Amino acid sequence: MNIVLTGFMASGKTTVAKILGGLCGFEVIDTDKYIEDGEGMTVNAIFDKYGELYFRTLERAAIEKVSKLDNKIIATGGGAVTDPDNISRLRENGIIFNLSPDFEVIEKRIEEAAKTRPLMRGQSIDKIRERFISRQKFYDDCDYKINIGADDVPERTAMIIMEKFKQKVNF
Repeated sequence: MNIVLTGFMASGKTTVAKILGGLCGFEVIDTDKYIEDGEGMTVNAIFDKYGELYFRTLERAAIEKVSKLDNKIIATGGGAVTDPDNISRLRENGIIFNLSPDFEVIEKRIEEAAKTRPLMRGQSIDKIRERFISRQKFYDDCDYKINIGADDVPERTAMIIMEKFKQKVNF
């Protein structure tokens, strides 16, 4: 059984995944990094050269592969949840935890996050907020929603996820 992390860009999925990996000994797979390694270029470069549709095709293939693995922590890209097939595949062998920060948390992280997230680059705060709101219905398709406030630290979030995972699978 896998631990799957979903959430908006800059919600802390990669950071929390690394901490979780240390807590339970599971290998961490960040789907964006998995795609980058396979393509030999960054997500930004893939978007620039081939566009979002091409990236989403790669993302779907990556999720199809990694969702079949076991005892992994899978940190998905922010838009992975918009494809219902991705969620179905991830759910077959995983428990889905959505990291759900208030938009104010995302807003504080935007400048740094925009460096590696193509859908944040050059976008106004209003456009990013609009995308954040439009994706909420997809993020709600999870087993557990983990609310993240401005004062929350990733270690605390990881501990909450670990406890819920242990209870669910008798780990």
